[in-house]
Amino acid sequence: MKKTFLAGLMAMTMAASLLSACGGAVVEEAPPSEAAATTAGNTAEGGTDSAPSGSTFTYAIAGDTGNTLNPLTADDRYGLMTCKVIYSPLYYINLDGTVDYILAESMEANEDGTVWTLKLKPDLKWSDGEALTADDVIFTIDAQNENSALLYVNNEPVTMEKVDDLTVAFHLPTPSASIFELLSAEMWMLPQHYFEPKGTFDVNMLEESPVCSGPYVLEKYETGQYLQFQKNPNYVLGEASIDSVVYRVVQNEDTATLALQNGEVDAWMASTPQQLLPYENNESFKIYHYSEGRVAYMAMNPTSEKMQDADYRKGILYALDKNEIMQAAYTDPSFYELTNTFLPPVNEYYDDTSVELYTKDLEKAKELTAGGPTDINIMYLASDTMQERMALTIQASLKEIGINVELNGVESAAWSAAYLDKENDTFDLFLGGYIMGIDPNLYAPLFSSKMDNSFRFSRPDIDELWIQADQATDSADRAALYAEIQKLIQDEAIFYPLGSNNRALVAAAKVGNVEEAGLVPIYSIKDLSKLTLN
Repeated sequence: MKKTFLAGLMAMTMAASLLSACGGAVVEEAPPSEAAATTAGNTAEGGTDSAPSGSTFTYAIAGDTGNTLNPLTADDRYGLMTCKVIYSPLYYINLDGTVDYILAESMEANEDGTVWTLKLKPDLKWSDGEALTADDVIFTIDAQNENSALLYVNNEPVTMEKVDDLTVAFHLPTPSASIFELLSAEMWMLPQHYFEPKGTFDVNMLEESPVCSGPYVLEKYETGQYLQFQKNPNYVLGEASIDSVVYRVVQNEDTATLALQNGEVDAWMASTPQQLLPYENNESFKIYHYSEGRVAYMAMNPTSEKMQDADYRKGILYALDKNEIMQAAYTDPSFYELTNTFLPPVNEYYDDTSVELYTKDLEKAKELTAGGPTDINIMYLASDTMQERMALTIQASLKEIGINVELNGVESAAWSAAYLDKENDTFDLFLGGYIMGIDPNLYAPLFSSKMDNSFRFSRPDIDELWIQADQATDSADRAALYAEIQKLIQDEAIFYPLGSNNRALVAAAKVGNVEEAGLVPIYSIKDLSKLTLN
């Protein structure tokens, strides 16, 4: 079966999207440019819309990219954040469905939806001054197809045709509403003249500064310490206001928040309400809450012999209270929103009006689980305190109906290996989370046996509904089909959505235009070129 790129991204974010909650080593060495970022009274002559000469924005991140970066295979939060700084997509789709065109001027379908035509903006340039053209688009997508079979519709390939230097036509075997998003944010355009002679898409971060098209270019990298970027004068949306950006690796959260308070960094992502206390009602800082469209969940492992009976699975769910689980994990309702289907509540096709909610009912839970296994286990990320709290709450709830739950906390690599092994029956329940995309068809690999089938779930009627919904061109028809899919999946009691957790960026008050720069899933800041330092 052909894989989609975002299916791989989902597997990554199940483990990696939680890295900001991990503890780790203290980073003691600061980048050489830090003084420019932390000097008090550094005021721009141009006012709030510009930055001082030699200005630097320093952002504390909780993980390192590693010495090698491959833009085709980057699959962790920090590798993707780095790609977002140095490369540009054709366009970016926001959570509300609006579109920001970056390298592309337009992307339009013909009347029957079988041909999509991409127009690039004129006079695009790479960071080295070379022209960015349709040849680069085709080169990038060909490379991505070889890596992960990105452009396939209903298991058949999409073909590309260069119309002219600024135009590419995509010919689809059948209409597909999701093709528009498949070519959006995670598809970084790559320079053919730079990568083709190299013969590899691996970038040695210690030795190379790759040709790129993003707001900044990589200037220096120190393993486990920092990444330093310098603004790209050829950035399509205009030269950045701030000269330099530093991603400083600070894995320990206590160290990171102290660095922010001491002025050693300018921004940091908090993961719990308690971490925000030093910054509330503090005029030196601003707090920005936003949603990543992430879904936290508990799932059953259909490969496990103990999880075969549907009534038993439903009984487990009737013993749980998802608000209690999310409250235990995040302590404050401002940090999460409950969800009842596989889609995040911010998605326009989210519909829980007809789904089974499995409202806590201990008598029903005992009735449905009677005669079933009394000892099961749950797998989760040991390094993630939120998941550990969820697991403990689930353990306590199931004890009320006579089911003993063994807690199985594992490291990220072990979690991924067990999850990706479709024959693994060593775990019964598991906790995770994912960030997928905007178009609901991008969630099909989670549950369709014709695709990745990430949750080891198989129902031919649901497989067919996924195909029908993707080929539907009318939004009302699509909504009805996705509502039915959401209902049928919840009826199976294989997947138990818990909630969509929010994130909070804390920034020094001198950092301006944060809303204009945008706060988005995975990358946190959408366009660093729009930030200012006052």
